[in-house]
Amino acid sequence: MWLELHDGDGFPFYVNMDNVVDFRWYEREGYTCLLTTAPVAEKLHRLYVRENAQQIMAMIRAEQVRRASPGRSAA
Repeated sequence: MWLELHDGDGFPFYVNMDNVVDFRWYEREGYTCLLTTAPVAEKLHRLYVRENAQQIMAMIRAEQVRRASPGRSAA
């Protein structure tokens, strides 16, 4: 599933959450670090986003509900 998140400057970008293996909010720094698998390498990549972990979980849940609802669009 793809989510629209925002970088440190507020610019949107899309993350394939199927490749995210861990994410956590750093309160003091004010960002969430996502660890993602690389499609051609065997190491984890870090992405830093403005959304906190609770916001990301809410986005995931909303997308899961949207996908589970009957008559959903094929997006």
